[in-house]
Amino acid sequence: MIFVDAGRFAGDEGTPGKMQTDALVEGMNTLDYRVTNVTPGELAHGFEAFRSWRERARFEFVSANVVWQDSGEPIVEPTAVREVKLRTGAARRSMRLGFIGLTSNDPAFLAEGPDGRRIVTIDPMGAAARHVPNLIKNADAVIALVNLDLREARALPKRVTGLDLILGGHGPDRTRSDDFPEDTRFGRTRLLYIGHQGMHLGEVRLRFDKDGTIVSNVRHTIQLTADWPDDPALAGLMERTKVAVNDYNRGRAIAAGPFHSPVLGEGAVADEADVDGAGGADVGGAGFTGSARCATCHEEAYAIWESSRHAHAFDALVTARQDFNPACVGCHTIGFGRPGGFVSALATPGLKHVGCESCHGPSRDHPETTGPGFGRATTAACVTCHTQDNSPDYDPATYIPRIRHWAERTATR
Repeated sequence: MIFVDAGRFAGDEGTPGKMQTDALVEGMNTLDYRVTNVTPGELAHGFEAFRSWRERARFEFVSANVVWQDSGEPIVEPTAVREVKLRTGAARRSMRLGFIGLTSNDPAFLAEGPDGRRIVTIDPMGAAARHVPNLIKNADAVIALVNLDLREARALPKRVTGLDLILGGHGPDRTRSDDFPEDTRFGRTRLLYIGHQGMHLGEVRLRFDKDGTIVSNVRHTIQLTADWPDDPALAGLMERTKVAVNDYNRGRAIAAGPFHSPVLGEGAVADEADVDGAGGADVGGAGFTGSARCATCHEEAYAIWESSRHAHAFDALVTARQDFNPACVGCHTIGFGRPGGFVSALATPGLKHVGCESCHGPSRDHPETTGPGFGRATTAACVTCHTQDNSPDYDPATYIPRIRHWAERTATR
């Protein structure tokens, strides 16, 4: 068994992203990863950070098309060969798996390396055509670890012969796990994409005959739900990192003052046009006022909301010590990242929790001035937060009746 990664494992720019990547490299070491693809994302924190991760990693970084601009040569090895022991009783003791790393060509990408050297990307098809022939000579199976969009990934085996597997990730893209012509099967080549954010594990089982030819290629995608038990060491690492990131964001928010927003970053300004509620009409530059103001006129609806889980949504983040995590607070507050919206629990406590304006839109000018359709909400607003990834148990038929804003009426006749 061998663990590999298709690339783009580094966290977003900034200190929290670097902290997360530090922990991820440690976790990949613990799991005994052997190879990872390199993309521009791994260079987003600067070359020195990239070099430190590479030095600490007990797995190899490969890329055939992230290159030095002055020479065109890859900044890391373009390929790697790993010997894998086979099960007892197999016709051979081991097989050699060859890996090549490829990422999409981004003409706008330019990173600074040491001594003023620059790093760019080049055409992945051309890079693969250059390096795969040598890899075939030294490996029993050739595997491309790619961060390409699916169109590019499906074009790759048509342009470059000799690939047995294409294992990839590109945002949420996922593919079926069976052999389907021109979708996941291209002659001898098989393709598997499993999505992002570490929510799925791709498993590929190869069976070789005594001559080293692949005679079986079985692929699975395993959703890593809460049903899978955590490894204690990795769970501890993840918890320490989450808390450290949250504490960092809290400290930055306190130091920067009440108008600082972790989601926007220091010195950033929200887009003034992005102020319409998830289900409400666009109301120009209106801000958010909080749910308590709605109670004056909408007493019954407010009372029902107040007893709902939405009214206590932020408390779950406090318990999990994620109340300063930008990736979480947007779905547990009102208007996070928008003008007049939630900033932090310290600066805008009245905008905590999932409130009236989360679905009906910002209400600063309500009821005096409202445009057509103000306050209208549909169930489409629900799935902006209750996504398959964040809320896998979400069932509209079960969830939506829980937030109905009126009590049942019994007919008198």
